[in-house]
Amino acid sequence: MIDGNKIKITRKRLHLSQQKLAAGITTQGTISSLERNSTSPGSTILVKLLNRLNLTLADVVSENDPVRVDTLLKKADKLSMNYQYAKVIEVLKKIKNLTEPEQKKHYQFLYTDAKMWLEKKYDDAIFGFNQMLQLPQNDLDIYTVLATCELGVAYDMKKEPAKASFYFEKTADLFKKISVEAYIFWNLLISDNLAMYYSNTNQNDKCLEIIDQALEAAKISATSYFVDSFYYLYGEIKMQDGETQDAYRYMIYARSFANFSDNRLVAEKAEKFLTSHGININI
Repeated sequence: MIDGNKIKITRKRLHLSQQKLAAGITTQGTISSLERNSTSPGSTILVKLLNRLNLTLADVVSENDPVRVDTLLKKADKLSMNYQYAKVIEVLKKIKNLTEPEQKKHYQFLYTDAKMWLEKKYDDAIFGFNQMLQLPQNDLDIYTVLATCELGVAYDMKKEPAKASFYFEKTADLFKKISVEAYIFWNLLISDNLAMYYSNTNQNDKCLEIIDQALEAAKISATSYFVDSFYYLYGEIKMQDGETQDAYRYMIYARSFANFSDNRLVAEKAEKFLTSHGININI
């Protein structure tokens, strides 16, 4: 939605009348209607008007325009996927006066998650994620599942396993009820958290089930997000089951994908595992 007042302010700053701004482009009446937000001209006319005013489309789009908000949220998504949480906050600060329910949840999740990892204030994060769960909704959506999952993560970080377990089990139940094909990164993020929970609570069968589903989703989507973590967990479970050759193979996979994605934490754990079992990682 074009903010006509911004056009009006710029026109007056340049000492242009409505007639002069319209000359050769459109009518004075169109300019008047545009500045009162009662009409929106076609793209050709709008581009010519903006050029005359030395403005860009971004300069005159309303701050709460759903299309603009969606663009900023997608930008924040990508930053979050690369753990650039400070930049996530910077992008979110540009969003004002949210009106769309799903966009409100999307914003709240990104903001709360970014603040949690930046500040390590897990009680604040728990409050924020619970606020999300109180927002009205008609159908189950991905952000409800994410908020529930991150509540499990926050309680896990606080060393409160009973509460963490409650939210992880609830996440697993919700995860089965929602289609996540359109949200591959969030799909794999939730899968990674659930797999680690099942591994830490010795529920190896459930852990492997989640990993198999996640690896298949990653393969179909041609993405390597969290694949290193999945293979590392697979290797640990195979070693516990006495399947040493499979364990070594999955740890080598984990190290390779971790090096590719520059995940030093997983790479170092996989290297430590392999060297402790006499596997030459320099081959």
